[in-house]
Amino acid sequence: MHEVSQTDGITASRIAQNVNLSPATVTNILDRIESRELVTRVRSQMDKRRVSLHLTEKGKELLLKAPQPLQEHFIEKFSGLAEWEQSLLLSSMQRIAAMMDADKLDASPLLEVGALTQAPKE
Repeated sequence: MHEVSQTDGITASRIAQNVNLSPATVTNILDRIESRELVTRVRSQMDKRRVSLHLTEKGKELLLKAPQPLQEHFIEKFSGLAEWEQSLLLSSMQRIAAMMDADKLDASPLLEVGALTQAPKE
């Protein structure tokens, strides 16, 4: 919804690119928020393939009440640190990630939208 509020008339494919999610995931999310009457889809009269997204009044009201996304809050706080503090934190996190072999972890199941189910035992 934040992406739609930033660029009225944005397309689902543009949102997918902006937030680094698959178009299918974005479409799934949009279906759910459209069913709650928070956004509307409007098909272009010039190009029937193009569908633009717009926040409804209900969506605008909800977005005004919503807390700031965690990433934005973090970026603001991190940007306010001195350069040496940013470097120190970054190197510490890189060290922790390396110690945890994070480069070998598959985070894709955590990025999917929907209910998580336990994997079957082998």
